[in-house]
This record gives sequence, C-alpha cells and structure tokens, in this order.
Amino acid sequence: MKSLTSLALAGLLITRLAVASAENLEVGLLELVNYHEYSAQLLSAGQPARDQFPTIRDAGVQAIINLAPITDPASLADEAEIVGGLDIAYTHIPVDWENPTAADYARFISAMQEYAGKRVLVHCYAGSRASAFVYLYRVREQAATTQAAREVMIALWDYSPGYEFHKMPQWRDFVARTEALPAPTTR
Repeated sequence: MKSLTSLALAGLLITRLAVASAENLEVGLLELVNYHEYSAQLLSAGQPARDQFPTIRDAGVQAIINLAPITDPASLADEAEIVGGLDIAYTHIPVDWENPTAADYARFISAMQEYAGKRVLVHCYAGSRASAFVYLYRVREQAATTQAAREVMIALWDYSPGYEFHKMPQWRDFVARTEALPAPTTR
C-alpha cells in the first residue's frame, strides 16, 4: 500500500502535468515518455522518437544529454547527427544500467557545466537514469531540498512497473554513494 505522501506526490505530479504551460502543450513536450520539467532550464524524459527532435528544438531546448547506451531498445544510433542537424548541442554518456559509476556522474556534471545557461533535456530509455542524475545534480549542485527532489525522482521511477527505485539496489547504492561525496566547493 502506498503511503499518503506517495499518493499525494503522484496527485501533485498529475496536476502539474495537467496544468503545464500552454507553450509545452503546443509543442508536444508532454508527449515525451516520462517527461518532467524541473525548471525552465532543466527537463528530463525517456528516449525521444526520431520525429520528436524538431519539436524539442522548437520548445527551446538547446542541449541534450543522453544517458542511455546505444544498446537500449529505443536508442537511435544516429541521435548525435539528428540533434546536431537541428543545431542542438549533444553529449552522450552511456550509463550501464547495472553499474552506474562516479565517472558517469562526473561526466554528467561536466556536461551540465558546459551547458550552463542553456535549456537542457536529459534523457535515457525510460527516464529513470535521467531522473536519478538530475536528482543528484539538483541536490548537490543546486542545493535543492533533498526530500522534495527525491520524491520527484521516486515518482518518475515508479512510472515503469517492475523498475521502481526501491527494487533497484545498484541505483539505490549509486545515489547513496554520490550523495555521500564531499559537497562541491563552488555553486
């Protein structure tokens, strides 16, 4: 049985999606799998389809960070070319589902620093990897409230039955290890 907090959060997320800005409804960002807008500058989702990238560009996304290995079922081998052809900056960090690492997170932080001030979409296959990395970024780099940020991450993971965060020890361990790293020296 889900706790009242989980149910309230799920209701809040559904409400947030229902009242999303007219701009996002017009450009179809809500059609992205497991889409979430953390701020005007930071978005996450599952793997966009080939024909969704022009819509993403039209929504003002200036950079994409793809955390899915090319071997994931919906991956596009030519995603870098598709995105580059739309004049969107692109970084691919293929994070192994079974073994996310501190090096993966360091590469992610480097990409986020490179794209500072840009509207960034972080994606992976279903949005789980992306939401975990964004959670860590928000808490560690942006000083977001841990509990609220974690509730959003968990709700996004719960989108994929069988892959809920609490059922993924490698991801629980990765997040805990990364949270325990010394705080960044500059924000």
